[in-house]
Amino acid sequence: MNAGRPSGHHEQSEPGLVPDRLLYDNVPMFAYRTLSTLWMLGQDPVVRQYARANPEAHQAIVALSLAVADAGLRVRDSGQMRDRFEDDPRRFTAGEIWLCDLAIDVAAMFEANGGLGPDVRRDTRYGLEKLDEHVHSHHWQKEVRSAAPGPQEFQALRALVPRHKRH
Repeated sequence: MNAGRPSGHHEQSEPGLVPDRLLYDNVPMFAYRTLSTLWMLGQDPVVRQYARANPEAHQAIVALSLAVADAGLRVRDSGQMRDRFEDDPRRFTAGEIWLCDLAIDVAAMFEANGGLGPDVRRDTRYGLEKLDEHVHSHHWQKEVRSAAPGPQEFQALRALVPRHKRH
């Protein structure tokens, strides 16, 4: 199987932002790009240091990445996608868009705080620019507002992570 979340507990040897064994290759492109950006950030020493220093926030970010992957898998398995390169967030529920919006803000928070390696910073900025193509849309904004304040389990993370300035 090429995509999907492995069953069982997701322990990581180092504090990345996306579980190492999480496979998400065949989810819609914007969910893939969100998860890829978080995964790449989780490899950076500055982000790993943040994760070790803030275990509750780290745990919430990992749970958020799993929720975004689940949303992508739900859309993939619904039979609505023509192919994995389809980039239409209208296939996602308002709650799933809210989760993706928070995940994008998490990535932007790390990119804005500085200290990232130059390659990670460049690639994160590129990913955010592509993701912002959706974030600016009327549909996206409407869905985020309708899903507010979001799932209880992510409200503390939402309060911690600032809304990013769109590129």
